[in-house]
Amino acid sequence: MKVFIVEDLAQTRQELAELLGATQGLELVGQAGSVREALLGLEATAPEALTLDISLPDGSGVAVLKHIRRRGWATRVVVLTGNPYEALRAKCLQLGAAAVLDKLDGLGQARDTLLTFAF
Repeated sequence: MKVFIVEDLAQTRQELAELLGATQGLELVGQAGSVREALLGLEATAPEALTLDISLPDGSGVAVLKHIRRRGWATRVVVLTGNPYEALRAKCLQLGAAAVLDKLDGLGQARDTLLTFAF
């Protein structure tokens, strides 16, 4: 499954890239650290799934989620956030996110969720 990462923190993005890149069944096709980079990268790579941070330097990951839905893409979105409050979780799920995960629970949970989509 082709996967794209959207995460503003370079270290977290790198850790997630290494984790996903080493996982059989997942192919990392791109990374972005901002809303703008994400929108350009998603158009260029057409991933089947992505991990999406909410707090980005030039806006909210919610804007990326809205863009995906407006385009009618079937991309499976796993939202990763350090602030998984209920209103945000509900909004993301309403916009079509497949899962909303707390970063504090570890990046392995995101990998495991993506693997359920792949198989």
